[in-house]
Amino acid sequence: MKRILATTTMAALGAAVMQPAVAQEAKPWNVSVTARSFYDDNYFTLPSRAAAGVATKRSSLGMELSPSAAYQFKRDQTTVDLSTRYGMRYFEDRTSGSADHSFDFGVALGHQLTEKQKLTFTDSLAIAQEPGVLDAGVQSTFGRTTGNNIRNNIELKYAIDEIVERWSAEVSYANTFFDYQQDSSDTGPGARSALLDRVEHLFTLAGRYRIFDETSTELLMGYSFGAVNSTSKDALDATGNLPETRDRQTHYFFTGVGHRFTPDLRVNGRLGLQYIKYPNASLATPRFTSSNTSPYVDANVAWDYLPNSSAQVGVRHVRSTTDVAASVDAEATSVYSSLNHEFNPDLRGSLLANYQLSRYRQTVGTPNVADNIFGIGINLEWRIHQFLTLEGGYNYDRQDADLAGRSYYRNRLYLGFKSTW
Repeated sequence: MKRILATTTMAALGAAVMQPAVAQEAKPWNVSVTARSFYDDNYFTLPSRAAAGVATKRSSLGMELSPSAAYQFKRDQTTVDLSTRYGMRYFEDRTSGSADHSFDFGVALGHQLTEKQKLTFTDSLAIAQEPGVLDAGVQSTFGRTTGNNIRNNIELKYAIDEIVERWSAEVSYANTFFDYQQDSSDTGPGARSALLDRVEHLFTLAGRYRIFDETSTELLMGYSFGAVNSTSKDALDATGNLPETRDRQTHYFFTGVGHRFTPDLRVNGRLGLQYIKYPNASLATPRFTSSNTSPYVDANVAWDYLPNSSAQVGVRHVRSTTDVAASVDAEATSVYSSLNHEFNPDLRGSLLANYQLSRYRQTVGTPNVADNIFGIGINLEWRIHQFLTLEGGYNYDRQDADLAGRSYYRNRLYLGFKSTW
């Protein structure tokens, strides 16, 4: 442990020394390096107890190194934002494959076509192993997945304001691609590739009516069409069912409201209905359900209660892809919250918490099962130098599952430095 702490300290201090002379001037770019020591008591996200011969949780000390960079370009009506991050986590406990590698890249382009019309494009690429990193919002899997697993999300949006008095509209298309490295050659039927490899399409058309200017109150009405197409040819299970039997097409009908109670307190919400059709469900043995109807909810409250301090809470209810092979999908309810507080200009803290209930209707075994997933994270940052910050934190994750072999808990502690210039 002393060796890891020493290595972390030297990496951070070395990065802090490399400041350019223009670091204090306004600049369009930002570069940072994070170096941490950590302890993870369940880095494979496995049960603490299992039958004889079945793997259980393992703990490890380790070191994390993560450089990142961001750049912003502005010209006339066009803005381009670029960001990238690489992460390496080394585990002392592992005898082979001792390091996890992750990568994130993002680009956002905004162009003001006219005074009332705007076009935006975003692309977000992630390569990771940790649960929750690849899925934004509602999660489809809750355990660590070995390998270079890829998620790429592209979104194109066109917005026009004041089509007629107080009316505005937007149309958007999003495409999300998932590719998991683990396939049938690694585990046989039911590999991550069979369960989770897919392409998701989402087309949305929405209109907004501004009710009050003073409070930014607006009414939202819209429709979305989504399609999820599996891309793997591996079998879902031992009976030979293919992933395409879980393909789905979803129609969302929703209304919503946005309101600003004060300049610092905002509420946004969508409420509606989703109708899901499974075009290949009859090919499964036994057959999956051919259609489903369920509520659709997406709402949040944001409060900037002090300068540089904010709180947020939200809820989302939607049907999503699942890693439970005997269920066509999951009906998931996710509740999330965050608190960011500035104690003084040099000391900041954050608290994150989330809970997700995922229900599955299986065609074999127990028909109705569920996962309860809870996570909490605490972080403190103390700026000890203009370019150097000391940070530490704790994360707790827990999954209580009706299905055997899925329940686990996990504790993580970390301490390190972040250098930014």
